[in-house]
Amino acid sequence: MLGLDIGLGAGSGPLGDRGTTALTPPPGLGWNADLAPLAVMGRGRDARSGLAPRSLVDPAIWTGAAIHVDGQAGDDLYSGLGAADGDFSAAKRTIHAAFTAGNATGAAYRVIVKSGRYQESSFTKNGNVEPDQPVAILGWGGPVKYRTGPWAQAWTVFEGTYRASVSAVRRVFRTDVPTPAGLYRELAEVATVADCAATPDSWTVEGGRVHVNIGRAPGLNDIALIRSFHGARFMTHNSDLYLENIHTEGGITGALHCDPQSARNIVGVNCSFRYSAPSVPSAPQDAVRIRQVTGLCAFFDSDASGGAKDGWSFHDDGTPGMHALLERCTGFGNGWGEATSCNGFTTHDSVRGVALSGSFGQSRNGAEVHCIQDTRTWMVGCDAVARDIDGSSVAYKCSHSGRMWLDRCRGDAAGPGDAFVIEANGGHVSLRAFTSVAGAVSITSGGIVDTY
Repeated sequence: MLGLDIGLGAGSGPLGDRGTTALTPPPGLGWNADLAPLAVMGRGRDARSGLAPRSLVDPAIWTGAAIHVDGQAGDDLYSGLGAADGDFSAAKRTIHAAFTAGNATGAAYRVIVKSGRYQESSFTKNGNVEPDQPVAILGWGGPVKYRTGPWAQAWTVFEGTYRASVSAVRRVFRTDVPTPAGLYRELAEVATVADCAATPDSWTVEGGRVHVNIGRAPGLNDIALIRSFHGARFMTHNSDLYLENIHTEGGITGALHCDPQSARNIVGVNCSFRYSAPSVPSAPQDAVRIRQVTGLCAFFDSDASGGAKDGWSFHDDGTPGMHALLERCTGFGNGWGEATSCNGFTTHDSVRGVALSGSFGQSRNGAEVHCIQDTRTWMVGCDAVARDIDGSSVAYKCSHSGRMWLDRCRGDAAGPGDAFVIEANGGHVSLRAFTSVAGAVSITSGGIVDTY
């Protein structure tokens, strides 16, 4: 599933009838079928929810105003309106200008964004402009790629490094040499220009300039500079939110951050949220950070990787009723700097979770999948590969009074420290047709591991 080229499929497509089996959520999951009527079908380790993503949000979104955005030819003085969806003749230039226009209608609307690259503050004007109505943000004709930094950067040679006048840089990646998971390869931050010159694949800042050393002159598109801007940050928006073909890089509070206490649904299809970069290293943030939602948070064919802390993170924070669904989603390479308890996918508090045919792996200082507190999570056909380079490697972990069901899942844990394919630290893990590739089973604090 990784090798993640930004174009994963769209939605919960049918498996077909041959060899499929209806899968019933386990007793005790507590899933609200009125909120999201799951009709899970499985064939081997492939499972689908049976849900149509666009049907999960306010239907007025699909008949409301359509505000168009073209990052190259648009102008924020234009109306954004077209004769039909996909007519960019009067498109705005920035996504936040489309929010302003859509909000002015006082009703649900769509923001139709022409595929291409958007950067710096063009999404929410650095967190200052958000929707205030039910909204869909749709990439049109291909992926919309947004980075909290420049997409192209020229470099000049300086004392064994290459430098550019770019301020407020928080993380730096090579885009020309991907990791085995298909992500950008992160450069190591060092203290001085001399250290940078002496250290291959490193970076530093000095006097308002960023310096890099990759052993040669970087090309215009070889370096991703993640700056101190907000990503897809929604701190006041409390209505239904739908995202499709949206791919964000960076964000000081997360690449996708939805926080206000609200009763609503949040849905994403064919999206990616990566490389969150906090303002200060001591306050790391998740790639996807969703809190305090009473309703459904559902993502299909989407990725949350390279987060400074977790990949997918769902907390209700005492606001009961959050249901999290991931279908064919991924989360790799999360955890940065000194961040601890970093997970590819985690549910907290009393969240009800379902993950179907997902893949999570190679986080630092945490477990790949972690269900904690009083959460209940059912996973079908998922993979977790734990390879922590500086701590315990844990594939699946269930803590406190949490409950986890692993159906046809696979776990693989190995590393220099303890390696646990399953860790029940007070929690209860039930297995069905589970495959353990490597790693021990750890049961502590009254935890339980059994079959169902």
